[in-house]
Amino acid sequence: MTRTRVRRELTTEQVQRWVVSLLILAVSAFPLGALTAVIRSIVDDDRRSDGMILLVVMAVLGIVALGAVRLVHRRPAFAPWILLGALPAAVAGLLIL
Repeated sequence: MTRTRVRRELTTEQVQRWVVSLLILAVSAFPLGALTAVIRSIVDDDRRSDGMILLVVMAVLGIVALGAVRLVHRRPAFAPWILLGALPAAVAGLLIL
C-alpha cells in the first residue's frame, strides 16, 4: 500500500510570510555573528564580565527574532520554543568563555 502525499499550493500571502521570516532571521544572524567576534575580543582583553553582558544581549536578540517570526505567521509570540533563540549565545558562551 503506497501513501500519496497531497500537495497544497501556497498562497501569495503565505509565500510573503515565509520570505519575511527568512529576512528576519538573516538580518538577526549578522549581529549575532558580529557580537560573537566582539565578545571574543573583549574576553581576550580580560573583560569577561562585559563579555557576559554581550552574551545576554545576544540571547535576547535571538529570542526577539524568533518571536517576530512567530508574529509574522500569526502565532502567539510567546511559546516555549522561542528560547531556542538563545542557542547561538549559549554556543558562543561555551566556545569563548
